Amino acid sequence: TPSTSQNLPSTVRTESGSYCIQLLSQGRGFPLYVPGPRMNLPAEYRRNGIAIGDVGRVTEDGIFDFFFNIYLSPENPINANVPEDFVPLASYDPIDIFQEDIDPGNYVSTPSVQHEMNPDFVFNSFESTGAVLALPHGGRLEKLGNLGTMRKYAAENAESWYKYVNGTRGRELPNGSLYLVTGWEKAKSWGMASFRDVVIPQNEFWRLCFIPITDADTDYKYRWQAGPARYKYADPPPVDGTPLNQTTFIHAFTISLCEGIWGKLFGDVEVSELTDSTLSKSGQGFVPYSSQSSSWSWSLSLFGGSSNSGVKHCTGQDPVILSDVSPIPKVCHERS
Repeated sequence: TPSTSQNLPSTVRTESGSYCIQLLSQGRGFPLYVPGPRMNLPAEYRRNGIAIGDVGRVTEDGIFDFFFNIYLSPENPINANVPEDFVPLASYDPIDIFQEDIDPGNYVSTPSVQHEMNPDFVFNSFESTGAVLALPHGGRLEKLGNLGTMRKYAAENAESWYKYVNGTRGRELPNGSLYLVTGWEKAKSWGMASFRDVVIPQNEFWRLCFIPITDADTDYKYRWQAGPARYKYADPPPVDGTPLNQTTFIHAFTISLCEGIWGKLFGDVEVSELTDSTLSKSGQGFVPYSSQSSSWSWSLSLFGGSSNSGVKHCTGQDPVILSDVSPIPKVCHERS
């Protein structure tokens, strides 16, 4: 009888993994496959969604899993649960926030997806793999420019944060998969599509359309006419002025502990699910099917990080490493 591992594919390519990997290479930030906040979070958080200073992870489903915000007090409803001895960081100066409005009709796509020269979202592809995010009503970008204080605070508290997330919150995160948000891009409405292994006859292409349909209540809504692509969308809020809470991209630090400190906190025994041991060996940048312990290896590898569950090496002089999830050089912070 063949073993279970022989019957399994070497990699399992999820919808979220396919979409995120492809748009990540466009340098706009880390794409979220599920832009909206989780419904089990406090209403105060869901109103605006992801914020600068949020500490969390991104699941293999492309969802931002929020834990707490470093700028809010433990009494704030958003910080319903915080690490032991948590002391918030003093808020940043608004003058250090970079803001940019994103024009309606904006889109982000892989080079394999070509936009037709017309006012609608009509795309052509001659290739079998690609992804696109369409923003009919534009969006907004906010990034913190002064990161020094945040960087120091994260280095001082990283050990406590991992103990809280893996202990109190029971997430069992691997080293290097905790994130501190430094910026975000949000949109009122969006449409995302991704495709892979599409069979296209030679010298032909296929069309991907995100077009408006008339709606008596909201004027226009956009819907995909997408052929073989996997696609989803969100309509604008019915009331103009509703706060943005649909986060299409995040900018963030990844937080890693020195292996020595990690071993003292969580031991050296590695417990893996069946899919971890059989599906994550190839290191080809795909998300293992039900693996939390390997869920970040595919994103870190794109920036030269480890493909072994996100673990990074550091010396005793550098107990904490902070890295940006966007393609800029790694920054190490020394702590006495």
